[in-house]
Amino acid sequence: MKKNRLIFYSVFGALHLFIFFFSLYMDGQKENIQFLFQLQGKIWMLKYGSLLLLLLMAANVILHYRDNRRNQREKDQLNQELNTLKAKLYDLQEGAKKTPAPENPSK
Repeated sequence: MKKNRLIFYSVFGALHLFIFFFSLYMDGQKENIQFLFQLQGKIWMLKYGSLLLLLLMAANVILHYRDNRRNQREKDQLNQELNTLKAKLYDLQEGAKKTPAPENPSK
C-alpha cells in the first residue's frame, strides 16, 4: 500500500477506536445523570466526528474506484502489448519457415 493510503487507514481506524472506547465509557457512566448533562453540551463533537468518518468513508470509496479504474487500464494496456509481441513473434516464426535454409555449395 502507498504511504498516503496507510495514513488514511490509520486515521480511519483511530477514529473508530475512539468511538468504540467512548461508547464503552458512556455505558459505564449511564447511572451518572450529572455526567450525561455535561456531555450534552459536547454533543457537537460527536456530530462532527461522525461527519468526518462519513467523509473518510466516501473518500475511501472514491479512492477504491479510482484505483480499480487505473488497474483495469493498466491491465488492458499490458494485454495489448502482449498481443502485439505475440504477433511479432508469430511473424518472425512464419518468416523463418518461408525462407529456405541456404544449402551448402558442393565442391
